[in-house]
Amino acid sequence: MSLAKEIISSILIGAFIVNIINLIIPNGNLKPYVNLVLSFVFICIIITPISNIISKDMDLQDKILQKYNSFQYEYYQSSSKLGSNVNIDQVEKNYSNYLREVLNIKLKEHGYEVEEIEVKDNEIKNLVLKETNFKENSNNDEDEKIKLKQNENYKEAFKNGNTINKDNLKEEINQIFKISIDKIKIN
Repeated sequence: MSLAKEIISSILIGAFIVNIINLIIPNGNLKPYVNLVLSFVFICIIITPISNIISKDMDLQDKILQKYNSFQYEYYQSSSKLGSNVNIDQVEKNYSNYLREVLNIKLKEHGYEVEEIEVKDNEIKNLVLKETNFKENSNNDEDEKIKLKQNENYKEAFKNGNTINKDNLKEEINQIFKISIDKIKIN
C-alpha cells in the first residue's frame, strides 16, 4: 500500500511542478523545447518508482526463479503429505530433477553445473557443484595451452579470488533457492 502511495504522490508532485514551470515560461520560440524537456522529466519521474520496484535486491530473473522455486517446494510438500495417494520417491525424484535443471540454468552463467543433488524428507540434504570446462572460439581440435610465468604471489591471489567467488555463488544460491550454505559443496 505504501508503494502505491509513493508512486501516486511522485506522479502528482511531478505533474504539479511541470504545470507550474509551464505557466511561468513566457510564450516564445523556446517554449516548445522547454515543454519537450519537461515531458522527458515527467516521464523520468513516472519511471523511477517502477524501476526501483524491479531492481531492489535481486534481478528480475532471480525473483521469478525464487517465486517459482517456492511454489515447487510447496507443491512437493503437499504431495508428500498425501502419502498413500502419491509415490513419495517419485515426487522426490521429480523435485530433484526440477532443482537440477533450474540450478544448471542459473549456474551456467558462473561456469558451474550440478554434479549431485540429494533431496530427502522435504529438504535438500546435499548439493555438489562442479566447474565446467568448455572451449569457445576454437578453430582446431587440438588443445592449445597457454603458459604463464606465475610466481607464488600470483597463485595465492588467484586462489583467494576463487574462494571469494565460490562464497558469493553459495550466497546467491542460498538467497534464491533457500538452500543452506553448509549443504553446498563446490568441487
